[in-house]
Amino acid sequence: MTIEKGGRLRKTGILLTFTALLLVLAVGVVSCGGTNKSTSGKSNSVPKLPQGMTEKELKEVKSSKDLKSNEVKSDSSATQQSAAQSPKTSADLSGARFTVVSALRNDSNKKVLVSGQREVLGDYLEVELAVDNIGDELVDITQYSFRLKSPGIAADTYSDYYGNAGPYGKHVSEHTISAILLDYADLKPVDYKLKIGEKLESVFLFFDLNPLNTAKNEGVTKDNTQLIIRKVTGSGSGEEVEISLAGYPD
Repeated sequence: MTIEKGGRLRKTGILLTFTALLLVLAVGVVSCGGTNKSTSGKSNSVPKLPQGMTEKELKEVKSSKDLKSNEVKSDSSATQQSAAQSPKTSADLSGARFTVVSALRNDSNKKVLVSGQREVLGDYLEVELAVDNIGDELVDITQYSFRLKSPGIAADTYSDYYGNAGPYGKHVSEHTISAILLDYADLKPVDYKLKIGEKLESVFLFFDLNPLNTAKNEGVTKDNTQLIIRKVTGSGSGEEVEISLAGYPD
């Protein structure tokens, strides 16, 4: 009897010890599993959507923003490319360097309107210039004449519309007209004298390419048009230079 009791007691003790060991291991596994679950939950968490918006609508908004951003970048790139394509051709005459900065086609005379004048549709060429005094004496802008030559220009028709004034086109020869150099700041004729080393900017010429009609003058293109700058008075009178407008973008 005594032997049986001892054996049972030993067996019971072993079972209790083994059971306790299993409980310890189970607690450790649960503890580890809880930690992994928590970590996993953080990495896979889903951001909250704005109130009243579905996930699909949120994606559409993001796509729209990305598209607008790309359009802005594209427009900026196109503007920079257009500026880079401008030849900015120069020519020197009697101590002055004339540079054609741009040559833009306009569909109305809006650029040169002052108070009280009416807007007229048509075909106009706006030529922006920069002038540098590269000589050793003063440069008087009033001593220069600014002209436009093209086989598509009918110079004898300008007096019918502009009379003898011709601020935007006056007869010079069969296919050549002259215009007055204007200041962008106040649209007044430029009558400045430039000091040695001085540079004049923001001045322009405005030519009416079709004085009898509001339609575009198809006979005038950048490739067949030249700006002529002629010294009409003072030293070097009678000399002139030409600058082709080929390659200038609208």
